[in-house]
Amino acid sequence: MATDRHNNNGSAADGGPVLADVGEPPARDIPRPATEDRPIPDERRSRGDLYSDLRDSGAAVDQGPRSSPDGPRTTSDGAWEWKGLRLEPDANRIADEELSARRNAEGRASNGSYGEHGITPAMRRVEARLEHGILVPDTEKFALKSPDRFKEKLAKLIERRPDSSARELAGEIHDGIRYTFLFETQHYVSETQCACESLTNDQYELARLANLWDGDEYKGINSRWFDPRSGQFFEVQFHTPGSWDAKQKTHDTYEKINNPATPIEEVEALRAFQCTVSSSIQHPDRWTEITDYRKPGS
Repeated sequence: MATDRHNNNGSAADGGPVLADVGEPPARDIPRPATEDRPIPDERRSRGDLYSDLRDSGAAVDQGPRSSPDGPRTTSDGAWEWKGLRLEPDANRIADEELSARRNAEGRASNGSYGEHGITPAMRRVEARLEHGILVPDTEKFALKSPDRFKEKLAKLIERRPDSSARELAGEIHDGIRYTFLFETQHYVSETQCACESLTNDQYELARLANLWDGDEYKGINSRWFDPRSGQFFEVQFHTPGSWDAKQKTHDTYEKINNPATPIEEVEALRAFQCTVSSSIQHPDRWTEITDYRKPGS
């Protein structure tokens, strides 16, 4: 995430960014997004059409562990191992407890259904209030980071910061619950503001927001929110169809760049590839109006 800067557009009473007051308009159709082979048509298409288009282009960010002969495993002593990483039994137990807390906060019942409570049902309510935006396809399927990806991230944090406790480091994995909203470029700023206002009205607390549209390798807005009911943080990203498609194309590249075993010359080539992909993305109208924010103490 880019260096956080305080919002220069003013602040609310709690230090959060000022966002335009929005009501709760009924959900409406939005235009079909552009792809490499097809421009946005003049007619307005249904949400279902957009879901189908994005699903066909590979909308899932986290596909879970890639299959390999040396897959993730739990050892006889209760430790976890994968890709040369290891969580000792106590750390693995903490990871399982943290994962359970996130599952409870997300709102899914044991049979996979949802009621009114939980973060995912709240996200669907936010989506219904948007006039020109949707959550990406398969949101429920990918709202939770897969257990092995979560443990992989925790193991890397423990390697980098051995003096910190596993519990503390697990609490810093803020994308254990995550969502992505998708808006066309002409509606991107207003709908991002509406979504943030809606989340705030639902008593979620904005902790950080980073506008990364001026980045060379990644474009979009990433934000971190706190759910006071569950005590859990969660991540919300805001993309256009173009930036979302670029994220899918560079996902494996990103994984390789962050793998310490990747040779430096390969990392440089991978970064150049990410820059090439990102350079073709159309910026949203008025994208500079959304400034970075970091809640004091977060």
